[in-house]
Amino acid sequence: MCWEHAAALRDEVLPAVEKKGGKLFFVGVGTAEAASEFAENLGISSSLCFGDENGVAGDVLGLEKGFKTMWNPPAVDNMMSRNDEESLKALGEAYKNAADKIGFQRLAPKKIEDTLRQGGTFAFKGDKTILEHYDTKVGDNCEVVDILAALNA
Repeated sequence: MCWEHAAALRDEVLPAVEKKGGKLFFVGVGTAEAASEFAENLGISSSLCFGDENGVAGDVLGLEKGFKTMWNPPAVDNMMSRNDEESLKALGEAYKNAADKIGFQRLAPKKIEDTLRQGGTFAFKGDKTILEHYDTKVGDNCEVVDILAALNA
């Protein structure tokens, strides 16, 4: 899961979901141990984070994968335009803390091809899907305003 997007979900979506009595889960490629470390570095409960080792959930959901999905120059431009120097430094520190604390070897999936998986955002009300967003490239995350709008619909 993208650190920048995860931080926005933590700061903006998680409080809104909890206020409504709902649940928000973070699922990323890798092991349960990596998901726990991710939660710790993000500053959220590890009970909210899950590792999709071997990409089984991603396959079931039909998430994009492969090298072709990893190159997205506009994503870099968009990230730079959304963030000021302070927030980019905070993002860099989060990466550094993760690397220093557990190293990328323990955070990365065991199978390197699993790192070539795009994500998605899904919201459910009971058994009804109220939001589906499939990332097609790096940085193609669901906008937080769209998630909040779906939750408030």
